[in-house]
Amino acid sequence: MFRRGFFSLQGWITIGFGFFLLCACQTTPLEIQLENESSLPVCEVYLSPHQQADFGDNQLSEGEIIPIGSSHTFVLEAGEYDLLVRSCMEETIYSETQISQSKRIIIGKEGDALFRVTNQTSQEICYLYITTGEEWGDDRLGKVESILPASKRIFFLPPALYHARAMDCSENVLAEIREINLRDSFDWVISP
Repeated sequence: MFRRGFFSLQGWITIGFGFFLLCACQTTPLEIQLENESSLPVCEVYLSPHQQADFGDNQLSEGEIIPIGSSHTFVLEAGEYDLLVRSCMEETIYSETQISQSKRIIIGKEGDALFRVTNQTSQEICYLYITTGEEWGDDRLGKVESILPASKRIFFLPPALYHARAMDCSENVLAEIREINLRDSFDWVISP
């Protein structure tokens, strides 16, 4: 049995206000659309809460890939995430930190050249700079990733003349190259 006055104007206002508060407390999901315009298929996508110790599980199902020229949308709870994308050869091809809004991310684009960095040292590469100018600019590993010994990292860059510098976690220079004419692809092997 309902209490008298429950469905009066005051009752409806109370119900409406309660519904408004319920809707206001719910957050919109975060959508990340990953478009693979690179020359490599994507087999691994990791999306972890920002500053989590590790990236967790691959967000693609077993055997699932994002082929060249295709896209995939990931729907997550609202929050702040770090992203790491790897090719089917287990080479990192993209990373980004502190994603907190829905966005479209394009990996590579038509005309880009492949710049591959291979770490053959016994040290972790924590900072990597690639530039066309005299200033080094921002670290290309973006505080999200590093290049472990025996690992590779790929960047998709417009054809140009580049300089690059790799540094360990103590900011010591491990290797530096200058005036690399990047047209189709370039392999930079960093060795002791």
